[in-house]
Order: sequence, then C-alpha cells, then structure tokens
Amino acid sequence: MPFSEDDLRRALERKDPGPGFTQRVMARIEQEKSKATESKWKQPKRKLLSGLWTFRLRTVLATATALILLVAGGLLGYFQHQRELAREKEAREQAILAVRITTEKLNRVLHRVSQPEAEPKVRRERL
Repeated sequence: MPFSEDDLRRALERKDPGPGFTQRVMARIEQEKSKATESKWKQPKRKLLSGLWTFRLRTVLATATALILLVAGGLLGYFQHQRELAREKEAREQAILAVRITTEKLNRVLHRVSQPEAEPKVRRERL
C-alpha cells in the first residue's frame, strides 16, 4: 500500500499533546532523576566495587603468573648456564691433562735423543 504525500503530511503535522503534557514530562524527569541518583549511589556502587575487585583480582593474578613465569625462566637459564660452565671446566681439565701427558712424553723423547748412545743395541721403549 503506497503512501501519498498527503498521507505523509497528515502523519507529520503538529498535534496538540493535550492538557497536562508539561506536568507529565516534568514528573517523568523527576522520576528519572531520583532513579538515577538512587541507583548511582546504592545499587551500582556494589556493582562498581564488585567490578573493581574483579579487575584487581585479574590484575593480581596476571601479575603473579607473569612473575612466576619470569622466575621459572630465570632459574632454568641459570641452571643451564651452570651446566655449561661445568662442561667447560671438565673440558679445560681434560685439555690440561692431555698437554701434561704430551709434555712428559716429549721430554722423555728429548732426553733420550740428547743422550749419547752408549749402547749399540736399539732398545724400544714404550711411550
């Protein structure tokens, strides 16, 4: 059912709201103000505190979780570093032992070579 311009004009023309309109509007405004004041100070305060506690609790839990992960990661890194230091120390000690053994054997060989041969027989010495 299509609307004509006349129908639209009739629907949008000014109409008198009737007697008592101003009193009804002002009463409604006062009612909304009292509800807003009442709910602002009484009911939402509980919700606000509840929301605030929830926010704080979530913040504390998130901070505690982050701190635990940070400490766990730090300890893991520290123990791994200690393990690497122990491996390095063991490798250093093995290298020093190898150099000492090599030095002793080379000193024996040098001592044998530097001595004049008293015996014509060649004797093998185990190194």
